[in-house]
Amino acid sequence: MLVGDSLAEQAAPYLSPLLDPRSLVAQFYPGTAPCDWLGRDLQITADSVVVISFTGNAMSACMTDGTGTALQGQAVVDRYAADVATLISRVQGDGAVVLLVGQPIRADGTPGNDVVAALNGLYVQLAEQPGVTYVDAGAAVEEPDGSFAHALPCLPGEAECDAGGTNVVRSDDGLHFCPGSPPPGACAAYASGAFRFASAIAAAIAGGIDAG
Repeated sequence: MLVGDSLAEQAAPYLSPLLDPRSLVAQFYPGTAPCDWLGRDLQITADSVVVISFTGNAMSACMTDGTGTALQGQAVVDRYAADVATLISRVQGDGAVVLLVGQPIRADGTPGNDVVAALNGLYVQLAEQPGVTYVDAGAAVEEPDGSFAHALPCLPGEAECDAGGTNVVRSDDGLHFCPGSPPPGACAAYASGAFRFASAIAAAIAGGIDAG
């Protein structure tokens, strides 16, 4: 079960076949935050692996303060901390396990890297409890030193590879995976970044998640 935002949506077409024979239940929507999913029926069962992947959106009504002003900075992280913890408790109450997904750094000049870093730290901390695992899927689309990468050398067996031996892994907006300007919804072109991000998630699931 994949719960998340637009990065989850772009990764989903690659994640689904990688999980075979498991089926992928899509519970994602662009621009959403964890609070958008708290009141929904996520169709969790005792044998579910619930993958939670959010990169720091704060555009929803539930991501505002008492005056209706959008949360920013540490306030975003604090709200995510409370809401992801609530999601985890709900999943565990249904007897399932959680995989928290580390998010990729954004390009220089793209706002939000402070939030991304703080959220990744939060996810690592939350994964210290039984039944919760963390995977740094964001590292799959970054340079070896953890810096932003627009393109990376092609992986063995990738569906496509540019003539120069590299593939674009991030969008021109410095945030998404779809090459060029990210379209609304799923990416129509091959997205190497989405494939790499999905592959890291699939490998973590294949490696087994401790139910605690």
